[in-house]
Amino acid sequence: MHGRLHVYAFWGALVAASALVALAPSGAARTACAIYGSALCALFVVSALYHRWHWNPRWRPLLRRLDHSTIHVFIAACTTPLAVLILDGRLQAFVLACAWAGALGGVALGLVWIDAPRALVAAGYVLVGWAALAALPCLPEYLSTAPLLMLAAGAALYIAGAAVYATRRPHPWPAVFGFHEIFHGLVVLAAISRFLAFAG
Repeated sequence: MHGRLHVYAFWGALVAASALVALAPSGAARTACAIYGSALCALFVVSALYHRWHWNPRWRPLLRRLDHSTIHVFIAACTTPLAVLILDGRLQAFVLACAWAGALGGVALGLVWIDAPRALVAAGYVLVGWAALAALPCLPEYLSTAPLLMLAAGAALYIAGAAVYATRRPHPWPAVFGFHEIFHGLVVLAAISRFLAFAG
């Protein structure tokens, strides 16, 4: 089960991201959706590669670093379509700068401190995601109720996933379906919610 969910999620993400880019109404929207879709696919393919195979000890630390790095990049990429399509001017630049600076900081932390405490890593995920809060007052003007609910559900699921990752709880059946599988499942559900929000 370890990583298998993200193998399936990758193929679904590839189809969904391609459709999102193809149906985007403008050049800016296509670019923003392409960034989001590329990061989504990278998140799942790197996770699947890392978790599904028994890597040589020489290569495993590198895959682990890539796995952690893609999470930070993906969180920033989730903010990008919101900032590009809803915000403008200085606020747009500020939100994008915060999101991507946070992502780069998270990547750097993962590269130099691979064994950083889980609570610190999870807090970093949440903080990068909070860059999108600056767009919150503008959302009702541009989005109907259903996409707003999907965004809220996605945010709640991501935060729940970060909490599971940090605490390693719940851990019901360690050999088959433990905290890591729950974390992966929450990430997939959150990604689906976020996609439905963007597609709406």
